[in-house]
Amino acid sequence: MNNKLLYEISNFGTPIYFYLKEKILENSEKLKNYFKNVNIFYAVKANFNLKILEIFKEQGFGFEVVSKGELKLALSTKIDPKKIIFNGNGKTYEEVKFAIENGIEFFNFDSLDQLLLLEETAKALNKTIKALMRIKPLVDVETHSHLQTGTFTSKFGLSDEEIDEVIDIYKKLKNTKIIGIHSHIGSNIKDEEPFIKSAYRVLKISKVIENLEILNFGGGFSINMNFKEIPKLYNELSNKYQIFIEPGRYLIADAGFILTKVISIKKGYPYDFLVIDCGMSELIRPALYSAYHPIRSLENRNSEKFYIVVGPICESSDVFGEYFLPNMKLNELLIIENCGAYGYSMSSNYNGREKPLEILIENEKLEIINERKFL
Repeated sequence: MNNKLLYEISNFGTPIYFYLKEKILENSEKLKNYFKNVNIFYAVKANFNLKILEIFKEQGFGFEVVSKGELKLALSTKIDPKKIIFNGNGKTYEEVKFAIENGIEFFNFDSLDQLLLLEETAKALNKTIKALMRIKPLVDVETHSHLQTGTFTSKFGLSDEEIDEVIDIYKKLKNTKIIGIHSHIGSNIKDEEPFIKSAYRVLKISKVIENLEILNFGGGFSINMNFKEIPKLYNELSNKYQIFIEPGRYLIADAGFILTKVISIKKGYPYDFLVIDCGMSELIRPALYSAYHPIRSLENRNSEKFYIVVGPICESSDVFGEYFLPNMKLNELLIIENCGAYGYSMSSNYNGREKPLEILIENEKLEIINERKFL
């Protein structure tokens, strides 16, 4: 990625999102090579740009969705509805009805009333649907507390007591068939051990359900995950079950960037503030999760210094962190890295700001895939 191309991108105005198609394809091939006998469902929430979804569809992936809106986007790619999983801990009757009417077969549930909602809706439409029971893996992971989803106190998943209740009631259902177990331990996880522990808990619980077909281990892989044991286990289990995974960040995070410019430099403590035109309205992860995103300059100067990089939003939490950068000047450009996942999809119009333009780069050719949007 050369500076000439980046300056060309800046002509569209900043801040601006851009994605490298070659990197998306590289990540996709890596994951497919690791999980040769596993069904991969891309987590649409990570980045729901239609062009991005079409790329993943072409890679043979299914889609994992959590709302009617995400489902509509997935269906707009003309994917086979049978390759879509409808997750979420709070689906409504209207959402389930829309999904069934559009050919969706796989649903997860993580409460008794959500199971009964699936049954009620399927019965009303005279359809039979397939459900996966989401359990609490009871696994702690080293990640931000907001990104942990597998602990006992998490809002997600059924406890052992609730599982017993579900099994008793499930025997009376006519239109909903529990054919799998679903688990998800969290996001941005760098270590394999929690995934292995979760898998063995799923296997233990699987013994209480007859005719089980699917084990869905969710997603959560960090872009820095060093795969060794997870693929071995999942591929081995595929001899007995269909194995599903739902990656998002791993596939798209490091393929996306934000190009931004310096709009103010002011004295601060312990370092000067470098104010850029990208803020938490464009990238909320540093404020929400204390997430670190590498930031680099297009300039190549010998003189360097520490800055506290901040955005222009009227919030004290609109801070990216401390960075060692060249001695910056007004209007010079910076690149924020690893923005492909949970970047634009979590952006907002807060402070009355436009949502950024999105560009896809393939062979150094630029394609606008989303225009700027205001409210």
